[in-house]
Formats: sequence, structure tokens, C-alpha cells
Amino acid sequence: MCVDDKNEFPSPLIIGLFTETIGTFIMMFIGCMGCLFQYGIGPVIPSFAFAFAILAALQMLHADGPVHLNPGVSIAFLIVQKMSWKRFLVYVVAQYIGCFLGWITLYVVAPDESQNICLLRLKWELSPIQGFVIEMLGATVLIWIVLGAIDAKNSALKDSLPVRIALGVCGIIFALEPLTGAGLNSARSFPPAAYYNNWKDHWLYELAPICGTSIGAVIYRFILDDEDKYSLHSYLKKAEEGGEA
Repeated sequence: MCVDDKNEFPSPLIIGLFTETIGTFIMMFIGCMGCLFQYGIGPVIPSFAFAFAILAALQMLHADGPVHLNPGVSIAFLIVQKMSWKRFLVYVVAQYIGCFLGWITLYVVAPDESQNICLLRLKWELSPIQGFVIEMLGATVLIWIVLGAIDAKNSALKDSLPVRIALGVCGIIFALEPLTGAGLNSARSFPPAAYYNNWKDHWLYELAPICGTSIGAVIYRFILDDEDKYSLHSYLKKAEEGGEA
């Protein structure tokens, strides 16, 4: 099953470039602002800051075409055949541009004493492999939330899509932030690492979200998606209907 790109994405490519750039700008500027001062209450502020930023971006821009805000989400959409290669490349470029612009804007306006703004680091002496697995599994859960939210069977719940995705992101960040900083997005992790020239363990923040969303998308498409003729769900459904007949 291959979804027609024009039907799934009603907006022209240039509008997709614009919405992804603006959306990731909002996510990075507001989300990372929530990481400046945590007031001794742990991951509460960062998780809600990123969640509300994503909610705002989705609510503002989703009507003009699906908003991904994350290269891993775009790769997952490729895997489940809801996106063309041309649009995928446009989206990924826009995501990195928007994240960089959002971060550099925050850096300019942040207090002078702010240091290592939104720079991701492993905590509690986690090994890079442990951090990789945690980030990968977090990204897997994230893409299941996204794919479940846009599933045709949930079409009656489209009005709450931004809220459901944002709350899912909030929960994942709340769990991961004390351990890995909760990257979950390769475009989000790149700007601070590049600016501070701090690449320690950075590879895992680039690869883990891509691996996690890819694995999640493959599982979703070939096991859970009853609309894909190659999925286990679809096969068992047809077998059950044949048996009843």
C-alpha cells in the first residue's frame, strides 16, 4: 500500500519546508528555554516545556500538512509509505535549519550565566551503550504514539491529536531526562553540540532516535497495521474472515 503523496500531504513542498522550519524553531526555542533553570524539581519543567512547544507547533501548523519536527518521524513515515523521498529530504533539511535557528535565538537572548544550553550528556555514569538503548527505546515508543494517533481507526479523534502526541512526549522526556537528557531527535541534539564543539557521546543522540523510530515503524507496519497487505495483523484478519466464511 503506497499512500498518494498529494493526498496525504495537501500542501506544496515549499509550504512543508516553511511549516517544518517554523515548527522546529518553536520546539527548540521554547523547549530548550525550559532547560535553562529547573529550580530543583528535576525533569518536570523540561518535559512540559517541550511537550507544550510541540503541542503549539502541531496545533498551529498541522492543518497545512503533517508536521513531523523530527527526522526520525520522517524516516518512519517513509517506512510506512506515507511520504515520498522528495518530501522527506525537504522535511529533514527544514528540521535541522529550524532547530539551529531556534537554538541560536535562545542563545542570544538567554542570560549571560547560562552555559551549555540544551547540550545533551549522559548522567549517572551511564555507558554510551546504555544511553543508546534508552534513547532508542524511547524513540520507539514515541513513533508508536505518533503512528497510533494518525491511524485511520482513530480518525474520530483527530481534534485531540496534538494533545495526545504532546502528552506522550511529555511522559517519555520525564522518564529519560534524568538519565540521558532525553534527546529523541537528532536535529534537536545537533545545534548545541556543534556550537560548543562538544561531541562526547554525540553519536548516540544522532543514531538512537533514527534506529528507534525505524524499528518502531517496521514493527507497526508489518505486525500492527491491518491496512498493509503484508502485515501480520492483515494476514490474520483475512484468515479469520476466510475461516468464518
